[in-house]
Amino acid sequence: MRSEFDFSRALEVDVAIAGAGLAGLVAGAILAKHGRRVVVVDGTQRVGGRGGATPHRGFWLDGGQRDGCDVGDLQVGWCYGQLAEREADVELPLRDVEPVVRVHRLPETPGQGSASVSEGRWGASGFLALAQDAFGCPADRLPAFARALGQLAGASPEQRRAAVPLTLAEWTQREGVDPAVRRALLTMVTVIYCERPERASAGRLMGLLARPEGLPKQRTVYPDHPEFGGMQGLMEPWRCAIEARGGRVLLGLEPALVDFEGRRAVGLVARDPSHLVLQVRARDVVLARPLWEALPLLPSVRVEPELARLARALEDAQADAVAWQAGLSRLPRLRSSGEPESHIGWNRVLIGPERRYSGGFHLPSLGSRAAAPRGRHLLHAFIARWLAKHERPGWEASRAAIDRLAAHLREFYVDLDDCIEWSGLQLIARPACLAWFWSPLLRHGVRVPGCERLWIASTSFESDAGPVDIGAHAGLEAAREILGG
Repeated sequence: MRSEFDFSRALEVDVAIAGAGLAGLVAGAILAKHGRRVVVVDGTQRVGGRGGATPHRGFWLDGGQRDGCDVGDLQVGWCYGQLAEREADVELPLRDVEPVVRVHRLPETPGQGSASVSEGRWGASGFLALAQDAFGCPADRLPAFARALGQLAGASPEQRRAAVPLTLAEWTQREGVDPAVRRALLTMVTVIYCERPERASAGRLMGLLARPEGLPKQRTVYPDHPEFGGMQGLMEPWRCAIEARGGRVLLGLEPALVDFEGRRAVGLVARDPSHLVLQVRARDVVLARPLWEALPLLPSVRVEPELARLARALEDAQADAVAWQAGLSRLPRLRSSGEPESHIGWNRVLIGPERRYSGGFHLPSLGSRAAAPRGRHLLHAFIARWLAKHERPGWEASRAAIDRLAAHLREFYVDLDDCIEWSGLQLIARPACLAWFWSPLLRHGVRVPGCERLWIASTSFESDAGPVDIGAHAGLEAAREILGG
C-alpha cells in the first residue's frame, strides 16, 4: 500500500479527515457527493476502527479490531443515520428488526435454583412492562415507577440538557423517588447497559427514552451486507461512496499532527509504519477522533484549557470489555422448548437478588447473514466494564466473570457444546464502548474554539443520538458546517 504514496510531495485536497470510523466516513461521503476533493487517513488496516468488525475463520467479529476508536453494537438505533444516508446519497444494506430484549436473572450461586427469563421491548413502554419481573419493582410500587419513568421520558429538551450533569442517583434523590422504585430504575439502566447505573447521567437517560423531535422515526436495524459481516457491513458502503466520487481512503497512515498557519488549520501530517511522512494540504481539516485523541494532534497553544479539561474527563469515563466468541456449526436449541434459537437481539444477564450486571449475549449471525459462513452461526457473549482507569479489574476476575456467563449459556441451551466449532476469549482494550455516552458531562461541538477551518467529528460529540448513531450525527454536522462555510 505504501507504494501508492509519493512521500516527496504534499497531497493537495479540499478536506483532510483524520479517522476512518463512522463519523469520518459519513463526513467524507457527504462532502465527496458535493464535489469536494476528500482524503481520509487512518492508521488501521480496515475502515470502521473498533466500530467495525474483523474476519476470523470466515466469521466477522465485532469489537475485534486492535486499533481505532469507536463503538460497535450490531443492533443499531438509526435516526441521524437516515439523514446522513440521504445527504450522502448512500444506500445501506440494513435489516429492520423488532426492538426486543431478553433479561436473564440468575441465582446468586450457580446451580442453586433455576434462572428466569423475561422478554420485552426497548423504550419507555417496554421497560414499564418489564418493571416487575425483570427490574424487581414491587407490584404496589408500579404506579410510582410509571410516574418516574414518564417524568424521565417526557422531559423537554431544556430539562434534558439541565439534567445532564446530574447522576441518576442524584436525580432520584432530588425528585424524592422512593427506594424500591429507585432500585428498579437502576436495574433498568443496568439492562440498557451501564454497569454503574448510579453514575449514569439522568439527562442522557431522558434523551435515550425521548421520542425524536423533528427527526425521522428511529429504525432498529442490523447491518446486513452481502459480503461484509457484522458492523463492517455498516462501514464499507461509505468508503465505497467516497472512492466512487473521486475521494481517497488511505489506510496504514497514522495522523500525527495538524498543520497550522496562524489560527487556521491548513492540513494534516500522517506517517506510515516506517515513519515516512505524508503531508496533506487542505482547506478544511476534520478530526474524526474522540476529543482526548484529537487534541494531542494540535499545538498546545491552540488548545483552550477548558477543552483540555473536558478531554481528560471524557478519557477517564471509558470502558474495556471481556468477551467470548464461539463459531457454531448450527443454531443451539433452547433447553426450555427444544427449539432452535431464533431471538434476534441482545440478551442481558443479571445475578442474585440485587440483580447485578453480568453482561449479555446474542447471535449476530441471526441478523447479519454474512457474520458467519453459510449454514453456520456466531455466538457473542460480552461484558463491558464501565469503570474509571484506576478501577480496572485483573485478568482472573475478568476470566471468572466471562466463564460464569458461558456456564449460563450451557444451561440455557441444551446442546451448545455440540454446536461449537471453535471459541476464544477477547480482552478488548479501552475504549471498547461508549462509557462516556452515559457520563454526566456536557460534551463538545464540531467547531474547535480558537481554530479556524478545523472540526472535530466523533462519538465524544454533544448529541441526543444513541450509541453508533452518534457517529453518523457527528459526521453529518461536520459536513454541514464545511458546506455552509
